[in-house]
Amino acid sequence: MRLGIEAGEHTLDIAVKHGIKGIPIYINQLIDDGVEQTLKPLQEKGLEVCQIGAFGFNPLSTDTNAQAKQKQMLEQVIPIANETGCRYIVINGGNYHPSGFLVGDARNFTNEALDLVAQELEPFINLAEKHNVVISIEPYLKTAIYSAECFLQLKQRLNSDALRINIDVTSLYNYQDMWDSSAKVEAICNSLAGHYGLGHIKDVMLKETFHIHVDLAPLGSSGTDWSNVLSLMNPHLPEDSWLILEHVSTPEEAEQSLQLLKVVAQQANVTLE
Repeated sequence: MRLGIEAGEHTLDIAVKHGIKGIPIYINQLIDDGVEQTLKPLQEKGLEVCQIGAFGFNPLSTDTNAQAKQKQMLEQVIPIANETGCRYIVINGGNYHPSGFLVGDARNFTNEALDLVAQELEPFINLAEKHNVVISIEPYLKTAIYSAECFLQLKQRLNSDALRINIDVTSLYNYQDMWDSSAKVEAICNSLAGHYGLGHIKDVMLKETFHIHVDLAPLGSSGTDWSNVLSLMNPHLPEDSWLILEHVSTPEEAEQSLQLLKVVAQQANVTLE
């Protein structure tokens, strides 16, 4: 697996130190600065693009003005994506609430929502096919793609290899999965075989509170068997894809998470490059 790490002031040096090659970029960078200027600071450090983030593209958003701008940017970036060396563009799976990933909406969890997502995505999937680009959905419990099954239903509506899904197991955990995620992990990784986009790895943990509170946490905070996750993912992750370590808040956390990741990769007999 080719290894990437989320972009940030404290991660570029960490990436160089550990021989990690992949760093994400964002569509607004490509629009504002162009390919050459966007890549220059990465290339100077021997780094490569592992993901083009278009997380603001939300096919269900009720903020029509904001989405019109996002559509325009995505339409501009798809034809030039391969010039960055990465053909994976990542979008929101669809949330009627314009926050995208922060707040949910009851309308997200309906067949009508999947129909509208398919309708909104179709022209972009067609454009992606033309340019050999992948539109990969970031699954999340608060969005229309809140499970592997939801993505597969969307794929029936848009039968294209240009549409993929990121494998990001903790983004789909419910409360019971926080105690034992083994069945959920196996279901996600196996049922989505043939539909993988990028691999994302991050952890979450239960916080002590009166009601349910699950939040981001350093890798190893949950009971997830990460060696099993890597073992299940490895046969299906495309050769041009990346495994990206996300949401590392400090250099110290990055170091600790990378150390754990190396251990579980060895247990899984998976080579991280």
